[in-house]
Amino acid sequence: MDADRPSSPAKPAKIDYDSPWKDALELYFKPAMALLAPDLHAVIDGSVPPEFLDKEMQSIEVPEGPPGDGCLYTDKLVKVRHIDGTDAWILVHVEVQGGAAGPQMIGWTAHRMYRYRTRIEDRHEILHAQAGQALPALYSLCILVASRSGPAHLEYQQDFLGQGVSFSFPVVHLSQWLERWDELEALARTNPFAVVIMAQLQALRYHGAERVAPTISLARLLYKYHYSREQIRLLLRLIEWMLRLPKDQAPVYMAALKHIKQEKKMGHILIAERIGMEKGQAKMLLQQLQHRFGPVDAETTARVQSAELDELETWLLNILDATTLEDVFQG
Repeated sequence: MDADRPSSPAKPAKIDYDSPWKDALELYFKPAMALLAPDLHAVIDGSVPPEFLDKEMQSIEVPEGPPGDGCLYTDKLVKVRHIDGTDAWILVHVEVQGGAAGPQMIGWTAHRMYRYRTRIEDRHEILHAQAGQALPALYSLCILVASRSGPAHLEYQQDFLGQGVSFSFPVVHLSQWLERWDELEALARTNPFAVVIMAQLQALRYHGAERVAPTISLARLLYKYHYSREQIRLLLRLIEWMLRLPKDQAPVYMAALKHIKQEKKMGHILIAERIGMEKGQAKMLLQQLQHRFGPVDAETTARVQSAELDELETWLLNILDATTLEDVFQG
């Protein structure tokens, strides 16, 4: 397994409501649906920009759920045009949910999604009747960030003496991409939301100073895939927001980012410039070794300082999964 490929998520920390998922969905809604809800994406008119109904969502009060049953990353209500015509619209309710996907949380999530759907339908039935317009279709989608597997649909049911309701909606088990990392990385070449998912999965697995190397790896991927300068700026903001490096690691990351930019500007790196990059990478690696394993002896320091750039980059990735100092210098 590659050093920058995650294997399994740790228990996610509570996330505040100022979530990067809000920005990610607004910036890349269509690519997100292409990746997460291809059936919906197929019927959306791509020529019409999506309209985000944040104020409406804020006015619909639905309880967040029992304490300790997960963290809500965001709720979004989006209006998109159906490919069938100018008067055909779709309201898309997207909920992004963190926390362990246990039976209690799944049951609460299904109930919450049902309550949102009925309140959105009631609201728009009145609004569109007053305007003499047809009621838009409503598509509900739930994204369970930490879940690796489960049914393709969740269901909320109520039944009493043969009377009741049954509401089924699609669910994305986002961490299933851990087993399809190579596919996700390939998709990231043309779908920027794949980069967002990669950042989220890395944030689940790594914590503190461990996040430096994955953050650098994702930044390098953007330049490798030749994203535009503006796209790189937007995606780096989301990556940095999701991975949230400790303050003392920011200089290490910024130095690496500078080196990546320098590499991509030149097809051939002059000897003096390469030496400068090697010094920066060596300094970064020594800082990581000291943080992970304690004081670094003179022999190891000399080995790092005399290494080639390719070796240093390999060792920086190895340190993610290394349990001993010797593991770092494999490969």
